[in-house]
Amino acid sequence: MGHRRSRGPEVPAPRGPRSQGSPLQHHVSIILTPGMTIPEEDNLLECLLDPGEKPVCAAPLAGWTDAPYRKILRQFNVRHMWIPFVSTHAVASTKSPNRDGYVRQVLEEGGHVQIFGNNPRICRKAAGILEGAGAASIDFNCGCSVRKVHKGGGGSLLLKDLDLLEENLKAILDAVSIPVSLKTRIGFHLKDDKSGIEACRRAQDLGCAWVTLHGRYARQGFDGTADWDWIARLVDELSIPVIGNGDVAEPSDVKRMFDETGCAGVMVGRAILGDPWMIGDCRRYLEDGTSRPSRTRDEIVDVMLEHQRLILEGWPPPKGVWEFRKHVAKYLRGFAQASILRNMIVRCDDSEEVERMLREFGEGRPPSAISG
Repeated sequence: MGHRRSRGPEVPAPRGPRSQGSPLQHHVSIILTPGMTIPEEDNLLECLLDPGEKPVCAAPLAGWTDAPYRKILRQFNVRHMWIPFVSTHAVASTKSPNRDGYVRQVLEEGGHVQIFGNNPRICRKAAGILEGAGAASIDFNCGCSVRKVHKGGGGSLLLKDLDLLEENLKAILDAVSIPVSLKTRIGFHLKDDKSGIEACRRAQDLGCAWVTLHGRYARQGFDGTADWDWIARLVDELSIPVIGNGDVAEPSDVKRMFDETGCAGVMVGRAILGDPWMIGDCRRYLEDGTSRPSRTRDEIVDVMLEHQRLILEGWPPPKGVWEFRKHVAKYLRGFAQASILRNMIVRCDDSEEVERMLREFGEGRPPSAISG
């Protein structure tokens, strides 16, 4: 079905006083690696409010869109991405071993930060710290169903207690002057549960700048098919921008989501893994219908080796080699005998050996002829 983009009245500026007394100075910088380009300015809210922009965003994916892969995405001029799944407890606690790492990422990158938690006082404190470190916006995750997130009462579990969800959102909005957004799903349970839709209504009423809706229920995970009709309904109902998410695998899917739902932006998730070209290809397809070009082996291998190098900067061997392994299958999907090469790489702890195998593959040697 076709939907007009319905904006309603003019969207108010995000509410909330600027945080006071932050121990960190506002600082935004991008750490460049050789060959990296600086993306165009990430003025996401302005893009969402302009019907001609149609921004395509890289979804925050815990364990995948980490600092090394975000650096890769920047090389491909991806404008809109998030530091994913930042624990509010970790940021707010001076005793947390992860606190400095989270804050350092924001200090170095700026940009958007996605947080999770379920304690309004802690969310308020963490949001203020992250704004002070240079965050461009704060996204509150209420869609994740990972067990460790649920154990802390956060993520999609908040859809079962909308009053608590609202308290947390209000605390974040009161703590910062940067835009605050909500990412969620249709509901927690299947069928009659539309708690995610109600959460989006409350987010607008509180003063959130935009919402992102994944067209599945939390209990589905990634099973079944995303229901874009609920994205379209939310677009028609709310006056703030809606970003659509779910089942976007190709540039044509991005155009179809814009056309069928009237959403202000599209968020691409799993399709960007092992494919940093995806967002740029989507933008070109929206501009002039350009089809995706085929990437050569050596192009892909060059990116893979850069990705491994960036990982090794933070995790020395063999840990860095182990961390890189999960990305191999994503980059090599679609190639003949890819499983042979993948199986050799996942058994290797030596980064130089991994590089040798990949270079031989990039030069055209079939995986069955590469020694592992």
